[in-house]
Amino acid sequence: MNSMRFFAHTLIRRIEYSLTGDLTPQTRRNVHTELASSIVYGPFYAALLFIPIVLERLGASPDVLALYNSQTYLGLFLAAFSVTLIPRARVLVFLALFWSVGRGSFALAITQPGALGLLGLAAVFWFSDGFPGAAYTDVVRRAYSSDARGRALSVVRLGMVLSMLAFTPIVGLVLDRFGYQIVYPAAAVFGVISALMFLRMKPATPSEDRVAALPKQSVLELWRVLRHDRRFGIYLLAIIGFGLGGLVGVAFYPAVIVDRLHLTYEQVSWLSFAQSVSWVLGLLIWGRTMDRRGAPWAMRLCFALSIIVPLSYLLATSEWVLLPAYIVGGLTSGGIDLAFTNAAIDLAKPGQTYEYAALQRTIIGVRGLVGPFLGVWLYGLGMPVTTIFILGAVFFICATALMFNRVFYPRALLS
Repeated sequence: MNSMRFFAHTLIRRIEYSLTGDLTPQTRRNVHTELASSIVYGPFYAALLFIPIVLERLGASPDVLALYNSQTYLGLFLAAFSVTLIPRARVLVFLALFWSVGRGSFALAITQPGALGLLGLAAVFWFSDGFPGAAYTDVVRRAYSSDARGRALSVVRLGMVLSMLAFTPIVGLVLDRFGYQIVYPAAAVFGVISALMFLRMKPATPSEDRVAALPKQSVLELWRVLRHDRRFGIYLLAIIGFGLGGLVGVAFYPAVIVDRLHLTYEQVSWLSFAQSVSWVLGLLIWGRTMDRRGAPWAMRLCFALSIIVPLSYLLATSEWVLLPAYIVGGLTSGGIDLAFTNAAIDLAKPGQTYEYAALQRTIIGVRGLVGPFLGVWLYGLGMPVTTIFILGAVFFICATALMFNRVFYPRALLS
């Protein structure tokens, strides 16, 4: 028994080293802490994937689905205010509190609140998840050294995705047999435990604690960044284009799944399974690639690949035609997640990571609130859904072109 345990421990350590390379002891401890938290978060995230389909089954209209997709950006939209409200000295407690309240709110799904009630619970979660996001970015900057941040975060996300991969088919099966009023309270328990585990994160070096105590800027001062940093302004335009590409048609994606293709929850769960597998494969690549070539390079590739998603929904005649959209969604999810966090750190002026991250999240929030309703508004004016999907592809093309601007090439990044 002891020899088996030793073999398993040695194998795990070798796999970890192959993914992360050399890390300082504190950085490695932080990786272990956030990895454990992310693994526990996996079942909760798996349940989130089904909310649009659950809403569709409960009779939600395209307007309600657009509202759901819009409110996923509610906390991000207000992220700029976190700069003045979140105490940086005790940021971990603040993060755990916000995350616990938001994730725990899904326990009320046991009361079978219906489409609008579930929408309200989701609103509480998405605000609590997005509002303190800039604080999380600053924790990441302090927890992982710059030369290993991409690799560290890729391992953390890999743990979450593998956990989600294991639970996604189970969530789909339980939804089919028992309903959302059982799934979401159970998911809430995993979500809260994950938030509390994050409290064990520590700065990689003692000096980072002093950086965290720097004076905070006002919300108005954040917007002055755009006047003095043209590169960051172009970057924000690119992520606006990318976001609109993904959101302009998102209110109509569930209708393709339910009304055109008549897929069951179980079939959707297997598509999500394929997405998770491709997410895993992407994370095995993105971390090291980003540490070597930078976040803008990764964004450029992710933006270009994303063109496939709206085109797949445009042409979908079966779940197999949708499969490329889910595969690309998985590949780019890991890259975009890591790239957004790293880009805010890499592009920020010295000592302004928190402010840049807050501004980035606010812009993402604004585009997120507007994007889903843009598609619904265009549909109301008579634009066919097929044209809306094509418009999404055009937005992705524009975003990709912006990321090819010379200001994002290595020499410009050093200036």
